[in-house]
Amino acid sequence: MTHPTTAKESTVAWASPLYVVRPMAPDDVPAVTAIERLSFPTPWLASSFLYELGRTDRSFYYVLLRPAEDEETVSSERGWRHWLRGVISLSEESRVIGYVGLRILRAEVHISTIAVHPEWRGKRLGELLLLTAMEQALGLGAGLVTLEVRASNDVAQHLYRKYGFRFKGVHRGYYRDGEDAWLMAVEVDGRAYRTRLADLRQALMGQVCCRRTGIGQKDRDTL
Repeated sequence: MTHPTTAKESTVAWASPLYVVRPMAPDDVPAVTAIERLSFPTPWLASSFLYELGRTDRSFYYVLLRPAEDEETVSSERGWRHWLRGVISLSEESRVIGYVGLRILRAEVHISTIAVHPEWRGKRLGELLLLTAMEQALGLGAGLVTLEVRASNDVAQHLYRKYGFRFKGVHRGYYRDGEDAWLMAVEVDGRAYRTRLADLRQALMGQVCCRRTGIGQKDRDTL
């Protein structure tokens, strides 16, 4: 995906390690689809991500990069990379460990996908990606943010409720394996929600140090 290069970086200065969130590029797709296969029983194909990356006016996709100098996780990362090389060609240089995507649908923003590699879960990195998506949605002027979540995914539902999402309905047999999807939504166009999101951001950044770079919509917003 091509995004404006003039958007300013937003740097949070907490203790290392430093995670980086940036716009997804076509070269990231092999690593993203590998994580997709580990995360979902009915994963997207690489062609689906490439299609979304081509819709630069309506789709916004981001990747989460592991810290460049994280010695504690080097051996773990090598282990999962060795396994992934048997599944899909993956560059040794890739640091992608998660991703999130959103689409503009009229007056709302829809979060289309979000995932963190299994070896990196439990570190609040999924919440970091969700926060990125929510702040970008606000920057795009959305009044409503929606998403679908598996009926059985209690962990994700709990996180979404933390950010104000509420159950709105059921899509029967939504997933290719036949499981139902819950439709969840949150209104984000009021000052109260912006204050809530700022509080959530402050709490999260006290535990996760990150830099978000190249994230912005036509230079009108900086996250």
